[in-house]
Amino acid sequence: MSALAFRLLLEAVRADREMSVRRDRGEGLSAFQRLAIFNGTSVSAERALSLSEDEITYEFLVQSGVTAINLGTAGVRAVLLKKMGASEASCLRRLGFTALWLVDPEFCSEASAAYGAEAVLEAFIVTAGDAVMLAGTEAMQTLGATPQLLLEACAGAPTEASEVLKQMPGTDGLKGVQVRTLLDSGLRAPQLRGLGYGLVHVAQLSGHEKGSAHKLGFAL
Repeated sequence: MSALAFRLLLEAVRADREMSVRRDRGEGLSAFQRLAIFNGTSVSAERALSLSEDEITYEFLVQSGVTAINLGTAGVRAVLLKKMGASEASCLRRLGFTALWLVDPEFCSEASAAYGAEAVLEAFIVTAGDAVMLAGTEAMQTLGATPQLLLEACAGAPTEASEVLKQMPGTDGLKGVQVRTLLDSGLRAPQLRGLGYGLVHVAQLSGHEKGSAHKLGFAL
């Protein structure tokens, strides 16, 4: 880092110590936010501080190597990123945001406000691991995520499906779940019994029919 860059960095830190990082967005990005966003990227400190607001677009962030950690440190979330050009929820994934970020109520609420709950779920609940991260959290209510949706992401992943059910309150984990979804997850009677689910719960599954309990390994 050049002497000028170091001096600019010190000045920015001193200035931002006297104010909240979360400034009114109408004032634009603060010096601290700019340095946090571009820290460790191809953009130098000098350039980060001299860029106009119009130059800091979503594509520029991606091309510069900006990550979710950079943006999270800077307090930049979905609403502002959408204004920068991140037009779809999937754009956040491209920056490195994962389902784990949805556990942060503020991030989750902003993402939902910016793109809609359905779009956020479609972009973020892709793998069984994503489902495990979301299960039992406030984000489920914020986004309207159901046990059915989470277990659909656990097809062929009984370990993760089991973790999803473990994190659900009481025996609510099977409410509204399709028999086929449970079968596809690989969960069977031994695991389900261990989680507190028995024949009475299986009988209440959506799409339950004669033989469903047997397929799941329950003896009648």
